[in-house]
Amino acid sequence: MSRREELGHREELRARRKIIEAEIVSHSDSIRAALPLVGEPEAIDGEYVMMLAIKLSELVQELRGVNRKIEVLERELGL
Repeated sequence: MSRREELGHREELRARRKIIEAEIVSHSDSIRAALPLVGEPEAIDGEYVMMLAIKLSELVQELRGVNRKIEVLERELGL
């Protein structure tokens, strides 16, 4: 891969990272909203919270992978 291609790939990964980060914030906010500080515990939709938590975990893992790829590309590019 040429330097230009590597720089382009890094920019694609950075854009993907921003998207993933926005999704993580959204899922975190949704979990907070689904777990109110006041109210009855039985009113919590456990399946919904679990689904959000699983997706959040997947997104965090994907973000870590993207960050590692960016780090490798930057090391190879000497940035």
